[in-house]
Amino acid sequence: MAKAIPTNLITGFLGSGKTTAILHLLANKPEHETWGVLVNEFGEIGIDGAMMAGKGAVVREVPGGCMCCVAGLPMQIGLNMLIARSKPDRILIEPTGLGHPEQILNTLTGEYYDEVLDLRASICLMDPRHLNDSRYLENDNFRDQAQLSDVLVANKTDLCSDEHRHLFEDYSRQFVQQKTTGWAQHGALKMEWLDLPRYKRDAHNKHAHSHHQSMPDTAPLVLPEGETYIRKENNGQGYHSCGWLYDEKIVFSYEQMFLLFSGIPADRLKAVIRTDLGLKGFNGQNGVVSVLALDQLDGSRIEIIDKDILPWVELEASLFKAILKDAALSH
Repeated sequence: MAKAIPTNLITGFLGSGKTTAILHLLANKPEHETWGVLVNEFGEIGIDGAMMAGKGAVVREVPGGCMCCVAGLPMQIGLNMLIARSKPDRILIEPTGLGHPEQILNTLTGEYYDEVLDLRASICLMDPRHLNDSRYLENDNFRDQAQLSDVLVANKTDLCSDEHRHLFEDYSRQFVQQKTTGWAQHGALKMEWLDLPRYKRDAHNKHAHSHHQSMPDTAPLVLPEGETYIRKENNGQGYHSCGWLYDEKIVFSYEQMFLLFSGIPADRLKAVIRTDLGLKGFNGQNGVVSVLALDQLDGSRIEIIDKDILPWVELEASLFKAILKDAALSH
């Protein structure tokens, strides 16, 4: 390639607002540029790619765990295909919120990508409201996502109190290496942060965790012939996920889906749904749900992640009750 591609890693724990931030960046990118986004999700279904569809980028997904596992093969396969097929002017990489960025950074700065990628600032988003919760402060991945970043951003500051703001200021002071800090609402990152330099940093904790997949499955998830939906589960790093993929002809009641999602106290909930009010994306955390309009959708997808195994069978029954009768009967 004649010119190395500017590349940024966008990290952050579950619910920190990474996808919203990337959507903001895509909405403000130069119109003449083609950007590529490599998205990794803990769940097996894959939601973020559908949320970004039609938003001005070529998106490639690596679902089903941490893309840095298996010697980086899932990430390398997805990244190579993204580069070959779209020849992007910039690449944004979004690892799973449960992922550790060290191996990803090592792969991106290795000999293979040395002349292909121009790795710039790694940006970590953080919800300051988590900084008085031991579940986050004691989590190795949460700590090292912040440690290895070049830009540490307090997101969702419109929901924060003065106490949370002081907690973020105190937390960010612990980093002795050069680091830019900032504040954001609704993922509104500053475009100039993307072109700040990357500095070599060492993680506090050595990355080591297992994942059940021995080799990545790079084929898009599709419904088996004759089936109207499938359910997929995953677990690892102390978390459990369950996801559903529904046939694109099925239409859900928007009102019932919003009420259902608002009643699920999960650490993370994402969904892209074909509803009677149009195509909708749902973002939820601990029962607080936000909604955005989508431009395109090939099938409804739902993914729930929590520390505990939730009553998946009962949730599935509630999802079926939210299907509009005429849509269900006509399929």
